[in-house]
Amino acid sequence: MAQLMDIKRVEIGPENLTARVRIADGAPLMTSEDLQGTTRVYRLLPHIIEHACLGDAGDTFKACMGNTELAHLLEHVTVELLAQTDIAGDITSGRTFPIEGDPRSFDVEISCKDDVLTVAALLSAVWILDWAYTDGGDPVPDVDATVDGLRNLVASLGDEPGTSYKEKVKGEILADVQREYQEALAMREQEIAQREEEIEVARSEAEAAARERAEERARERARLEEERRRAEEEARAAQEAARQEEERARREQEEAAEAARRAEEDRLFEEVAREAERRTTVLMPDEGRESPEAVQASRDLPDAAVIEWQPKEAAPAPQVEPEAAPDAATAAGEKDEAPVPEPVPSDEAASEPEAHYAAPWEDEPEQPATPADAEADAKADAEPLPDAADTSGSEGHIPGPQRVR
Repeated sequence: MAQLMDIKRVEIGPENLTARVRIADGAPLMTSEDLQGTTRVYRLLPHIIEHACLGDAGDTFKACMGNTELAHLLEHVTVELLAQTDIAGDITSGRTFPIEGDPRSFDVEISCKDDVLTVAALLSAVWILDWAYTDGGDPVPDVDATVDGLRNLVASLGDEPGTSYKEKVKGEILADVQREYQEALAMREQEIAQREEEIEVARSEAEAAARERAEERARERARLEEERRRAEEEARAAQEAARQEEERARREQEEAAEAARRAEEDRLFEEVAREAERRTTVLMPDEGRESPEAVQASRDLPDAAVIEWQPKEAAPAPQVEPEAAPDAATAAGEKDEAPVPEPVPSDEAASEPEAHYAAPWEDEPEQPATPADAEADAKADAEPLPDAADTSGSEGHIPGPQRVR
């Protein structure tokens, strides 16, 4: 039968060793496919079932040893050999990962304090599994001798190869880290520069937009201020025009009222003058001169006033009570005496004119001609006119306008 397992590659890191393992075609892939070979492994390494195994059927490898991948069994055999050397460290562990795309390939990761010891233990575990799953012929693997050989191998090499290798690996790792750091730093600086450039562009655009908004707001405020000022000026102009219109209308009203008042005063004065002339002027029939009564009346006439003469109401006639019938003797004695009639109130006394003041704003009522006026006119017609040269009675009075009767 061909070799059971083939180690394709080995990667050694600061803490772990990773080996790419492929199970040969035709060989069992699971431990359940060859339980006799699995039993042979258990009899060589009985403590393997006590290994902690998390994530499978139970907490220990015993729960899954009868049905697991051969690569997983290889991991635990290697760990058991390292543990029996007592030089692999306090904790020895491993993990197994299937390779995507190849169901017979696995990565077996083993904790590695000494890479030489770990590689030797892995090769010894491959040899044991190859014996167990190929009919288990002679010679039977000697586990104790294998463990002693691992110890002697490490002791023969001493600390210098391991230390040199460790320093070499550390230097390579530091170089890789430094290179990756420089690359990441350069990339980061480039990103920062690009970001700063973008920020500067965005800042410039934001400042330009802010200036444009500020200018727009300033223009809007100026426009609103201009509109407000224009509206105020228009309102003031309208108010001033309205005030001037009101003032003009008020002046026109006042002038119209003043003109009406003056016209009314002129009319009243004309009426007063005509009434005064009518009442006080007596024109002589032949000489056309004023009588002394007219002169005196014109002197007594107040300015801008008219003395109105109105007939008084006639006093009611006294009621005469009927006298008692005289007796016969009295009637006989008084028969010869004629009765004396009671005086009858004269119409002239009843129609005696009454003075009334007419204000300029009042209309002068037309006065009817009274009997006294008629008597005065008759008396004036009967009396002769005074001589034209005789002006002693007028006392310097200038005759007013004369009216022809």
